[in-house]
Amino acid sequence: MLRKVTGPLLVLVFLFLLYWRPFVWLVHSWLSSPYYGHGFLVPLIAGYIAWTKRGELQRTAPSWAGVALLGLGLLLYLLGFIRAMIFLSAISLLPVLAGLVLYFYGPRGVRTMTFPLCFLLFMIPPPFISEVGYWLRYLSAHGSAWLVKVFGLPTAITGAEIQLGDSTFVVGLPCSGMNTLIALLALAAIFIYLLRGSFYKKVILFMLAFPMAILANVLRISSLLLVANHFGTEAAEGFFHGFSSLLSFLLAFLGLAGIAKAFGCSLVIHSRGKDELKS
Repeated sequence: MLRKVTGPLLVLVFLFLLYWRPFVWLVHSWLSSPYYGHGFLVPLIAGYIAWTKRGELQRTAPSWAGVALLGLGLLLYLLGFIRAMIFLSAISLLPVLAGLVLYFYGPRGVRTMTFPLCFLLFMIPPPFISEVGYWLRYLSAHGSAWLVKVFGLPTAITGAEIQLGDSTFVVGLPCSGMNTLIALLALAAIFIYLLRGSFYKKVILFMLAFPMAILANVLRISSLLLVANHFGTEAAEGFFHGFSSLLSFLLAFLGLAGIAKAFGCSLVIHSRGKDELKS
């Protein structure tokens, strides 16, 4: 009994000491980044899902493939440490955890824990997030300007500046749609995990989360422009500004749920390896 407790405890201590510095960086990123405030929830959700599936894990003979995967993760960690690329050190946690699961529980254990392990990706801010934000800002600005023109309003656009009548609106990074995209991808991952359907349908649904988030942000900015045109700039920058952000996210998710329904996917509850049909 003592041996069963000592082994996992030593592994936890090892991971805590090894990843203390990346963990501090992650917490700082979650507190300071406008896009990753949800980061605190990701390990909790992944941990809960892994806990509910613990009954499916069965100890097997130690796997050398697990040792190789663990070694690959540690090399990635070392590379991040040497090159002062904290992102690499943080991302190395995934192959390290997968290697440990493979070593102790074999390929079946890795398949069981694939989703909670992969879901941890949503807690790690990528180094290219600013570049993606600028691209989304440009796309959202031009898409919104085009849509407003469809409604017959005279608009002109320069970069991320939209000229509407005598007023100029700048689509800043906070309005780029990056918040909606990252949050929708994380929520879509959980939603799709709970769906009963073929693998290829789930992959298509997840990929559709990208254009759904962009479209939702285009609609949001367009609605702000329309409100500003009819009721004034103050009305657009007041309560409706924050409300439209929440509304666009809900519309994007509902759109994704509608597509899942059209695909014939049904929602299920995963609990300790048994799926109970929910709807």
